[in-house]
Amino acid sequence: MAEELGLWPPREAELAVQEGLWEPLITDAAIDALGIQVVKFKEGLWRHIGDPPGTVRRSAQPPRRHAQ
Repeated sequence: MAEELGLWPPREAELAVQEGLWEPLITDAAIDALGIQVVKFKEGLWRHIGDPPGTVRRSAQPPRRHAQ
């Protein structure tokens, strides 16, 4: 099934993670390497290049920050 959806073989991408960031930062090169097609940036809607037509995914919500 992963092959049919264009998810296999896995794509290679180099990512860096910085502790303390509240929103993910992702470059256009990483977006392309991962096969992501943005539908609506602000709403966090996207699809994978191998998804069936009409498929739209929603990004995970970041954890809520605690008041200090």
